[in-house]
Parts: sequence; structure tokens; C-alpha cells
Amino acid sequence: MKKLSVIVPSRNGLLILKEFLPAIIHEAQRVQGEVIVVDDCSDDNTLKEIPSLFPDVTLLSRKRTPGFCHAVNLGMSEARGSYLMLLNNDTIPTENSFNRLVSALDESERNVAVAVPSIIRPDGSDDSSYRWAFRHGLAVTGENIRGEEYPSGACALWKRSVWEELGGLSCAYAPIYWEDTDLGVRMHNAGFIMKRCRGITVKHMHAATMGSSLRSETLRERNRFIFMDNNCNSPAQRLSRASWLPVHLVIAAMKRNRAFTGGYRDYLKRRRDKK
Repeated sequence: MKKLSVIVPSRNGLLILKEFLPAIIHEAQRVQGEVIVVDDCSDDNTLKEIPSLFPDVTLLSRKRTPGFCHAVNLGMSEARGSYLMLLNNDTIPTENSFNRLVSALDESERNVAVAVPSIIRPDGSDDSSYRWAFRHGLAVTGENIRGEEYPSGACALWKRSVWEELGGLSCAYAPIYWEDTDLGVRMHNAGFIMKRCRGITVKHMHAATMGSSLRSETLRERNRFIFMDNNCNSPAQRLSRASWLPVHLVIAAMKRNRAFTGGYRDYLKRRRDKK
């Protein structure tokens, strides 16, 4: 069995892969690891060009409906490594970062499930420092807020045994957003913790694939409510949700926050459709 498998999900990311894959392959090869690209229903010639451009990469293909969770879970299931790295296609690993992450996980205690480097966005913020909390009736995430840490979906090195025990990413959040936060909650509930490796850096060109359109922000808001259904269900949290929701909706309407109101509307429609 290989030591490391790097799983890179990609949706219409051919140009991004051409730019960032060489560094990813180089770092994986330092530890004799494999790189698996999972093409998620793309229509940009990824399937035709990647095999010739990067013959050392294993390319998997998904059809039908795209979804980050489906692509990641497929790649993890086909991986041969004892350590499984989830890595966005718009990331740039620094020199020797993969090797150092593997060493950090090798040397960690048994209850450590995952090692996460500093994941630096162009604006200087760090994805690895994000936490989630329940505030004023809503689940929120942010950098260095007082709450529970979770392993970023941009870059995280998992012990294979724990990933399989947790069952990978939940597909309730398809196509994307909040699935990494949900996995972090399930990780903590199972008695595991994450190890932050501040001295190891991966650069993240955040949202290079999904962008920051109204559609993507609406999807993020919809999945916030799905996350709360799955993870914020104590009597106190339910009461807080019911009390604060009208306030949040009024504020969103006043500020013309169409992402929030549209996301809540889509969430309600999804609930109705599932009944």
C-alpha cells in the first residue's frame, strides 16, 4: 500500500489543473505518493487532455449530476494510500509540504484523525483557522471565531482508517458547501481531533472553480440550513432558530440579501420535495 494518495476533485477545471497540477505531482512524488484527479461531470475536455499532459496522474470520471462530495468520495474509495489527502484543484503546495504533513500525522497521537496545514488565500486569510459556532439562531463559520475547529475541504490529510470509519463526506450537501464542516462535527463526535500544522503552508486561490456568484452564495446559504438540521438539534438550539429566523429574514430583505432569502427558500423547497 502506498503511503500517500492525493485526491483532487475538479469540475470544469482544465485550465486550473494545467497550472497547478505540476507542483502537486512534484510534492506527491517526494513521498512516492499517487495523485488522483476526479473529473466531476466536466465538459471542458479535461478527460481528453489530462491523460496526455500528466500521464502519471490517475484520472477518474463521474457522469450524471455533479457534486464535490461524490467526486471526493469516489477518489478516496479508489485510492491506495494509508493517508488520504483531500486537495482542491486551485491550491499550490509549498516545497516539501506534503512530506512534512505525512511526518506530522505519523508522529501524532492515536486520537488525531487529520493534519491540516496553513491554507492561505490571496487576501491573507487562512482557511485552516476557520471554526464553526451557533450564534443567534444560525450556524456560522469564520476565521478565529470562538467555536469548534474543522478540517478544511481545501487541504486536509486524513488517516485512511478514520476517513472510512466516518464514511467520508455527506452527500446531503451536494453539489458543494458545508460538507467539510459537517465532517468535522462527526469527527469530534466520534472522539477524534485535528492537528493544525501552522509551519506548513499551502496556498489556496479560493473560489477559482466555483466563483462567488449569487447562485453559489445562495447554495451556500441553503446548505447552512441543512447543516443545522443535521447538527444543531438540541432543544435550546431549536428554540433559538425559531426565535431568530424571522429577524434574520427581515434584515436580509432590508439589505436585499438575495442569497440568504433565496437559500432559505431553496432549503424549504428541498424539505418539501423529500416528504
